[in-house]
Amino acid sequence: MVKEKKAGIVNDTCIHQFDLRDVVLKKYKHICQYCGVKGNTIDHVVPRSKGGKTELENLVCACDNCNKEKGNLYLEDFLNIKNVLLGVEGNEEN
Repeated sequence: MVKEKKAGIVNDTCIHQFDLRDVVLKKYKHICQYCGVKGNTIDHVVPRSKGGKTELENLVCACDNCNKEKGNLYLEDFLNIKNVLLGVEGNEEN
């Protein structure tokens, strides 16, 4: 899970600080990007342990369950496991 960090935007007249966690939660309207329920945590799409950065482009809102289930998996691996658990088959060519 992402620890709260402050970021800033600097221009000629001011410095504006904001909480990256709040920005991500608001961006996704507190909706888990993996299952669609109410989300209250932030997840690194590419895990930090695998080179992912704590940057807006690599962060999404996630519910507690999905965040814990995904852990340090790559997104594709997590979704494949989730689909197997849900009984959803992938697109297979016949």
